[in-house]
Amino acid sequence: PDIVALAATPSGDGVVNLPGDTGANAFAVASVNVGSEDSITASADTGSTTLPVTLAICQSDPATGGCLEAPTASVTTTITAGATPTFSVFATGSGNVPFDPALNRIFVRFTDAGGVTRGSTSVAVRTE
Repeated sequence: PDIVALAATPSGDGVVNLPGDTGANAFAVASVNVGSEDSITASADTGSTTLPVTLAICQSDPATGGCLEAPTASVTTTITAGATPTFSVFATGSGNVPFDPALNRIFVRFTDAGGVTRGSTSVAVRTE
């Protein structure tokens, strides 16, 4: 599998803005598998930076954006060659996240059953 992913934030600028220290927001991820079929786990994290943000992800209906199942820490699904699944990522703050787009980011990673990363994308995150 080879997952190409692209994130879209509500503001359209690649930044997820959390309204206040305990605010919440979401963003969408479109993907395409330009490789072979495989079971893929999609998850969201803040990389090596610890941020006061709780993350959840769901696979979404590409037509409506609605979650196919309740958001959780990760989603595992079989992605066939050429398939274009979409995902929604939810971020909830529990403290201030300064605007530092090089450091304060949310990563969405697509890994296979062996834990090998097969694709990823990221957005900046901050508290407004």
